[in-house]
Amino acid sequence: MTKIEYQPLNDRAYQEILTGLTNGIFAPMQPLVIRTLAETYGISATPIREALQRLVAERLLVVLPNRSIVVPQMTREKFAQLLPVRVALEGMATELAVPRLVPEDIAQLRGILDRIAATAKTFDARAYLQLNREFHFRIYEKSGNEELLHVIQGLWLKVGPVFTGLFDSDHFRQHANDEHVHIVAALERGDAAAARACMERDLTLAARSLMPRLASAAP
Repeated sequence: MTKIEYQPLNDRAYQEILTGLTNGIFAPMQPLVIRTLAETYGISATPIREALQRLVAERLLVVLPNRSIVVPQMTREKFAQLLPVRVALEGMATELAVPRLVPEDIAQLRGILDRIAATAKTFDARAYLQLNREFHFRIYEKSGNEELLHVIQGLWLKVGPVFTGLFDSDHFRQHANDEHVHIVAALERGDAAAARACMERDLTLAARSLMPRLASAAP
């Protein structure tokens, strides 16, 4: 998390907390303490409070009976419902991106792959989550479809907090970059169908690793 430096502070606080949710910095049921966030971002409590209230109104955060503001719990059932939607839309965005990518884009993606590989060696889960999001959205943003991108961003806000569990798996940590490498190779050779298939497989394998760590909904 970086210091917030520019006005308006309440909007910047809102965006930074959104980024934290997407990157998995805030885990499910983790309380978001105003004073702690204010110290982290280097601003007063007021814009943090306003940002949290806005996120509660948007149902991205919830208020518990003790008045704590927390990240909502993600159940196995809800995650399973979101997965096919993500696979379809993120696969589509990947396919649309292929003809719009230039060699500089591929070089940047390969640079991210190198940085992701380093996180597996240092067990740096937070860096991995940030780089993983950067990798995916570098591709999705090249789709040229703003509406599609907006929907994908909304889906990541829902599932991002559970990504913190990915590095709990030794197997996933060791193979976190495998499908990314295949995605970039397909993008580089301009194979839209293969790029889409590799992206869909990447999402599915990550979900397979996460699903056992999620609680089931109460009967």
